[in-house]
Amino acid sequence: QQQQQQQQQQEQQADESAAPSEHTALMTKLMSGWEALKTAGQGPLILFGSLFSAIAITAGYLFHLWWKRGLLTHMWNGLRSPSSAPGAMALMVYLLMLVSLDLLIKHEAELGNGHYATSPLVLVPLVELGKLVTSLVLYVGAGCLARFTSSRDSAQAAQPAREDQPAGAALLAGAGGGGPWQGATEVAKLMLPVALLYNSNNLLNFVVLAHVRLDAYAVWRNLSILFNAVIWVWALQRRIEVHRWAAVGACLLGSCFNTLGADGRIIVDVALSGVLFSALLSSVASVFNERVIKSKEAASLGIDQVNLLLYSETLSLMSVGLMIYGLVWGFPSLGDIQQTLAGITPGAWKIIGMQVAMGLSVSRVLKHADAVAKTVVGSLRDVAIVLIAPHVVTATRFDTIAVGSACLVGLAGMIYAVPPPAAGDEQKRQPLQQQGREIGNEGKHT
Repeated sequence: QQQQQQQQQQEQQADESAAPSEHTALMTKLMSGWEALKTAGQGPLILFGSLFSAIAITAGYLFHLWWKRGLLTHMWNGLRSPSSAPGAMALMVYLLMLVSLDLLIKHEAELGNGHYATSPLVLVPLVELGKLVTSLVLYVGAGCLARFTSSRDSAQAAQPAREDQPAGAALLAGAGGGGPWQGATEVAKLMLPVALLYNSNNLLNFVVLAHVRLDAYAVWRNLSILFNAVIWVWALQRRIEVHRWAAVGACLLGSCFNTLGADGRIIVDVALSGVLFSALLSSVASVFNERVIKSKEAASLGIDQVNLLLYSETLSLMSVGLMIYGLVWGFPSLGDIQQTLAGITPGAWKIIGMQVAMGLSVSRVLKHADAVAKTVVGSLRDVAIVLIAPHVVTATRFDTIAVGSACLVGLAGMIYAVPPPAAGDEQKRQPLQQQGREIGNEGKHT
């Protein structure tokens, strides 16, 4: 019996050792087959064919969605309209600012061989301070202009005793930013997680852009739509449409294509984990920000008032962080602070100015643009970066795989932004048809 048990144990061990060997043999055959295809020159052909097929299928699905939802007619009518010129100019400015900011940050990092001449711990607080000061100037200026306009209209009125004039003047003052701060405390409480996430993401973006390839950064950051879908379904218990899941799949496929070289080799950037974490922070921040904007507390506040609250909190959080840093490692002297400010490079000042302009002007510039057009331009951003980056920076790829993966991810972003179907004629006819069936059933029973 002991001999039989030993023999059974030996047979089991032999079977367990044979299973991994069979798996290893299968993987070896697959890899050898891929190497044979690459040696024969068919590996890149298969890779390019797969990428182009994925782009063609995704583009066809996007145009099908646009045609089915009536967006093609909508965009065509918008292009033919004479009033579309301000919107087109706003979109061009938006695209130029988006592309220029990423290229400027990456170029500044490459000048320092992966390090910034001015630390991001100095750049980010200065950016938030610039946004706060500019928002305060715009808020005060808008209020003064509204009061001056209402006073001039009152003085020029032929009948100064009209009852509706004070209400109109008060409404004008409120619209210009001079209204009361009703609900500001509640909005500030809701905005606190948004400010914390924005601060963390801004610092992380500087670190990531200093080490990652720019084409990989442009492609992989679009996985924020994956995190958005997961947050909507899992955390918020909401249902998203089928075409958005298709967009998530296309985005994942494009990101996987970006990890392959033109010869089929796998090229994985170590800093991609930082890009994914940045995309996650961006998705969570967008969810919190949407919650704040759509809250009833923010209904009585203007855009300058909300910006003042946000930038005050971001700057306060940065100040608290610097205070903790000083308590642990020691506070710098006044001379060190002056030397740091004097050592800010011209490129760093350009980044500060560009980020301040981006933070304050995007919401105002895009009010002239259509929602679908904004999505198209935002998706073209990554393709433009991949095409322009080789002329500005060195840490990037400019081959068929890099450009194709950026196009595939851009198409995925456009699909994800397609709105759900509206209540069309078919949906309107369904209750009538159901009512007709119920009446018919009642007639049969009668």
